[in-house]
Amino acid sequence: MNNVMLSVLLIISSTLIGNFVIYGLASRRTPGIYYFCLLMAAMIFHSVGYAFELLSVTADTMYIWIRIEYIGASFYPILIMMFTREYAEEKRFANRYVVTLVLMVNIITLVLVYTNNYHFLYYASVGVDYSPGFPILALQKGVWYLVQVLFLCFSILYSMVVLIIKLKRTSGNYKNKVLFMLIGVTVPVVTMFLYLLGLGPVYLDMTPFSYFIMSICLTIGLLRYDMLVLAPITYEMIFQSINEAVLVIDSNEILVGFNNVSKEFFPSLSKMKIGQSFGLVEELKGHNLDATNSIHDINGRKFNFKTFTMKTHRARIYVANDITESENAKKQLEILATVDSLTGLYNRRYFMEQVKQIGFDGVFVILDLDHFKRINDTFGHFKGDQVLSNFGKLLRQTFPDHITCRYGGEEFAVFLAHTGLGEAYRRTDSLRDKNNNETQACKVTFSAGIAEYNIGSGTVSEALIRADQKLYEAKENGRDRICL
Repeated sequence: MNNVMLSVLLIISSTLIGNFVIYGLASRRTPGIYYFCLLMAAMIFHSVGYAFELLSVTADTMYIWIRIEYIGASFYPILIMMFTREYAEEKRFANRYVVTLVLMVNIITLVLVYTNNYHFLYYASVGVDYSPGFPILALQKGVWYLVQVLFLCFSILYSMVVLIIKLKRTSGNYKNKVLFMLIGVTVPVVTMFLYLLGLGPVYLDMTPFSYFIMSICLTIGLLRYDMLVLAPITYEMIFQSINEAVLVIDSNEILVGFNNVSKEFFPSLSKMKIGQSFGLVEELKGHNLDATNSIHDINGRKFNFKTFTMKTHRARIYVANDITESENAKKQLEILATVDSLTGLYNRRYFMEQVKQIGFDGVFVILDLDHFKRINDTFGHFKGDQVLSNFGKLLRQTFPDHITCRYGGEEFAVFLAHTGLGEAYRRTDSLRDKNNNETQACKVTFSAGIAEYNIGSGTVSEALIRADQKLYEAKENGRDRICL
C-alpha cells in the first residue's frame, strides 16, 4: 500500500471521527461529552497531520506536520483519563493532583516537540527513510518520548481497569455498551505496543490507523446501544443525596441507574444490577408509571411518581416520593371535614351537600333525643357524649345503606332513597325498639318526624321543613313517638 492510499484512509477515519465531535456538541449537556469531543478532536489533528506527513517529501516539511499532529497527540494521556474519569465517575484515584501531573507532562511534551532542534530530548535524531517505497521520517526516540509513552500507558491502563470494573458490575445490554467502550480504548494500545516493539512496518506509526477501527467500535456502541447518552446518566449524579427514589430507564426498558433511596422503597432493587430489565423490579410489576394517575399503592404505601423523558427519547427518569403520611393526613382532614367525630355520622354540612345533589325520590327522617339536657345536668357531659355516641352507632346499624348525620346537638337526620313512608316508618320504629332495649345507666328516648320527598313536587328544603314540623308534632304529643 502506497503513501497516497494510507493518507486517504487516514482522512476517511478523520471524517468519521469528526461526526462524533458534531454529535457530541449536539449532546453537550451530557456529562463527560466535553472530554469525548476533545479526545476526538485530538485524534483528528493526529490523523490529518500524519496523512499529510506521509505525502511530504522533505524532512523539514514532514516535521512541520509532526508539530500539527502533536497538537492532539500530546494530550492523549490527559484526555483519555478525563473522559474515563467522567464516564465512570471515578475521582478517587484520578484526583486533582494526578490530573495536574498528567496535564503538566503533556504540556511539556508539546513544547519539547516544537523546540526539538534545540535539545533533541523528544527525538534524538530526525532523518528520512525510503525503504517503504516512499519517503518517511526515521525518528530515533529521545528521553522525553519515553516519558510521554509511559504516561500514555498509565492513562490507558487506568481507563481499562476502571472500565473492566464497571463491566463486571453490569449485565445485559448495558454490559455491551461498556464492552464496546473498552474495546475502543484497547485497540490503540495494541497498535502502539506493536509500533514500540518494532513489529510493524519500519518507521510507520500504525496508531493513527487504529483510530479507524476505534471509530467503528464507537459507532456500534453509540448508534446501537446509545452508549454516550446513557452511560453518564448514573445514579450518583441524579439526586443521590435526596430523599426521593430515582430510576433511569433506557429506550429498551433496561435499568440504567438507581439511587440508594430506590432500594429502600423497592427492596428487590438490592438484588439487581444495572443493565437488567426494568420489568424485574418486583414491587413495580403491574404498575403503569407513565399513566395519568401518578399515585400508586405499593405494598401498603403510597408513592407519587414523576416522569421525565429526555428530548432524544433515549431515556426516562422516574422520581418516586413516598406520600403515605401526607395522604393519610389528607384523608384524616377529609374525614374531619365530613364526619362528626363524636358519633361517627356525617356532619350537617356534608349531609346538606349530599341531599342537594339528590336526583331521586325518598324520605327524610329527623330525630331528636328526648329530655337530653337532663342527662347532661344529672350525669354530666361525659355521660351525655357517651349517649350520643351510642345512638350514632345504632343509627349506622339501622340505616347502613342510607345517608345519616348528626343534624345538630342531640338532633339527627336520615335520608332514605327509593323508600316509601311505610318502610321509613318501619325502619325508624325498629330503631326505637333497639334504643329502648339498650341496657345503659341513663336511658333516653327519641321523637321523630318523617316527610316524603318527590323531585317533581317540591324542594329538599321544603321536605326537611315538613319532617321538622312532624318532629315537633311528636314532641307535643308526649315524645317517644314517630309522626308521619
